[in-house]
Amino acid sequence: MKVVFIIPCFNAEKNLDKLVNSVFSQVDDLWSAIFIDDMSTDNTWAKLTDLKNKDPRIEIRKNYEKKYALKNIVEVAREFEKEKNTIIAVIDGDDQLCNNDTVDLLKQCYESGNDVVWTAHRWDINNLNISREMPDNVNPYQWPWCTSHLRTFRSSLMSAVCDDNFKNYKNEWFKRGYDQALMLPLLKCTHRRKYIDKTCYLYNINSVSISDRDWAEKEQISTINFVRSRGFVAKN
Repeated sequence: MKVVFIIPCFNAEKNLDKLVNSVFSQVDDLWSAIFIDDMSTDNTWAKLTDLKNKDPRIEIRKNYEKKYALKNIVEVAREFEKEKNTIIAVIDGDDQLCNNDTVDLLKQCYESGNDVVWTAHRWDINNLNISREMPDNVNPYQWPWCTSHLRTFRSSLMSAVCDDNFKNYKNEWFKRGYDQALMLPLLKCTHRRKYIDKTCYLYNINSVSISDRDWAEKEQISTINFVRSRGFVAKN
């Protein structure tokens, strides 16, 4: 069982040191991390290049077209969808882990047969945590959002979800609201899901990577409403 962190980054220069240290500080060091620079305009790529040269577990990729987080995550996760013992764990470039046992906790849950696992988290401004358990017998699309913020899943589960779930009616990839756009289809495909009631993720709500927060919030609400009202899109 291995953990692959997928870390999409946009103008994450100021937070990268904290993020990287939070991953390097894991007691279980059997992990790898793929950082994707999504056309940053600061020194994110330079910092990632230095990081790559320091540790062989690190892979870095640079986009030459804007993809936003969701498309970056799905494209990389699909590279592992034939592997049954790979755990995909997503960290936003401006956030970080805050529990040194996170990798070990995830492995224990997946070795017990779970397909989707999430943990408690805290916001940087008020320590708020909206994560909690989800009953086995509910439709995730009709249940209040509770599977945030450390989003993890067995990579092979991706094979059950077509890309249409991640796109709008214009066949465009969602730009915001990707937490629910990514996780709801995966949660729909399995009842083997588990919540870890230990705080493992620090969500920096005052992110410096968002230049227009009003637009981002409106786009996020629009995406969430659309995804939930449409429901799961099955493969043809």
